[in-house]
Amino acid sequence: MIIERGTFFEITPAEMPFNSGHVVLRSSKPLAHLADDEVAELAASLKRIVAKIESVYRPEGYNVILLDDRIEVVPRWCGDISFTALLGLKTTPQTPQMIYESLK
Repeated sequence: MIIERGTFFEITPAEMPFNSGHVVLRSSKPLAHLADDEVAELAASLKRIVAKIESVYRPEGYNVILLDDRIEVVPRWCGDISFTALLGLKTTPQTPQMIYESLK
C-alpha cells in the first residue's frame, strides 16, 4: 500500500500504527547518505503528507521520528494515551489499509 511514490522515497501506512494517520517515509538508503536533491525531495514529501494528514485527521500535533532509513510521522491528540497504555494494552483506531484509503 503506497500512498505516494517519489524518485527517492515512498510513503506507506505504518505496519503497526501508533495512531490513526501514522505513516512512514521510507528511503532506499540511509538518510545520512542522501544527496542534496534527495533531501529536498524528502522535505517536500514530508510537507505534503503532513498537510494531507492535517486535512484528513486534524491532529493537535505530531511526533516525527527520524530513524536510519525512514521517517515516521505520528499524529497526536490531547489524551490519546489512556489507561490502555498503562496496562500494556494497545488499541489501533485504524488498520494500515484504512490509513492508506484515507490518505491515498
